[in-house]
Amino acid sequence: MLAKIPFPILLAGMLSILPASVVAGDSVDTPSAKSQQHIMTLAEVQRTLASNNVIRGAFTQTRTMEMFSQPLVSDGQFLLSKSQGLVWDQVHPFPVQLVLTTDKLSQRIANQAPQVVTAKENPMAFYFSHVFLAVFHGDTKQLEQQFSLSFQPDPNHWTLTLEPNSAPLNSVFQNITLTGNTDIERVTLLEVRGDSTTIEFSQQSHQPDTLTNDEQAQFQF
Repeated sequence: MLAKIPFPILLAGMLSILPASVVAGDSVDTPSAKSQQHIMTLAEVQRTLASNNVIRGAFTQTRTMEMFSQPLVSDGQFLLSKSQGLVWDQVHPFPVQLVLTTDKLSQRIANQAPQVVTAKENPMAFYFSHVFLAVFHGDTKQLEQQFSLSFQPDPNHWTLTLEPNSAPLNSVFQNITLTGNTDIERVTLLEVRGDSTTIEFSQQSHQPDTLTNDEQAQFQF
């Protein structure tokens, strides 16, 4: 049985250091290039996010829980493929790799053998994870079925607040807030019980826009 996985890791989710798969000569999006694009409408956000076939980058996740005096911080690398799914490689405080596809989820802790569950075995986990993946793919049509959306534009960063309007999401989250420009840069999840999680993404790259052989192999399990 899989260990309990924080919802943000199931992003989609969440389902995010330069990835090891980026070779010399690959272009990396720079802050100066991003700052030149001003996204002022939700439709523009959707088009921009949906245009990315592959996203690679780094994440730092900070989870604040009432039962702990200090926040729990983890970091690592991620790979998001529109066609294949999500690879979430936590490096600190201990190594964990999660690989999410349409109907399977693999979890590997350190050097242990991976544990795999299917959508049939745990449909609720896949329900949450695919809702959050819709966020990163810019699928606002799917999100509107589950959330009330509030969009606030800004010349440098837009903010999208999602308030769940039905079960089971509204029994877990008060709201989910996304901030970004051409990429999602921060996701904050505020839970009904008061705990919260913030995931900050950095050094995101869309090139190469197809998976390498090594990356493709990670989704084969």
